[in-house]
Amino acid sequence: SVETMRAPLADVGRNGFGSGGRPGYSLIELLIVMAVVGVAMGLVTVSFRSLQTTGLTTATRQFADYLNLCRSQAIAKHTAMRVGIVVASPVSEQEFRRFSTWTWNKKNRRFEQIHEWKQLSSDLSFAASLPEVAKDSGYARQDASAVRGDYWLSKGGAFSLSDEETIRFIDFSPSGRASTPDGDRKNLVLVLKAGEADRTGNLSNWAQFNIDTLTGRVRIYRP
Repeated sequence: SVETMRAPLADVGRNGFGSGGRPGYSLIELLIVMAVVGVAMGLVTVSFRSLQTTGLTTATRQFADYLNLCRSQAIAKHTAMRVGIVVASPVSEQEFRRFSTWTWNKKNRRFEQIHEWKQLSSDLSFAASLPEVAKDSGYARQDASAVRGDYWLSKGGAFSLSDEETIRFIDFSPSGRASTPDGDRKNLVLVLKAGEADRTGNLSNWAQFNIDTLTGRVRIYRP
């Protein structure tokens, strides 16, 4: 009868099975799945940011040690040491990430490269200029002199290894002082940043190096 045929169809709806006997999902179940996926994506984002912070912290310490080593070598060898960062290159991945050191050869009267090229990881780079966000940072509000100085990659001296590659540099003298041909302030400033700036041009993670021109000492600032 008609009544007899309706009953199984009603049972199918209540048991949550669609055509072919395949199980369906209720709205609550779908919401639970979406919530779990959202939490998982949030954990991935937090983990990525944590890795960026860890990478920046390590790179900051290593680069500060590198500068201090070059200064120490200038004093120990009683000669000028030049630290340069590539700012223009046919290989875009090397721009603002590749750096090395040269020393003054008294006999040949020229600078000669003495350290192998080093390069930051792909998620890190030196900022081409002092970011505005650094000027508004907590450390800048506490000490305005922290962001006053000649920015290395815009005020540093420049030379080329080829027609297409340009390097901006600073020099450490035998007395340990730091200098750049175009600068005249007490501080030489450099910023190492993690990731790219957002749409407003702001950075969320960076490290600032201040190099005292009188002593060559390196100071690090973090937001």
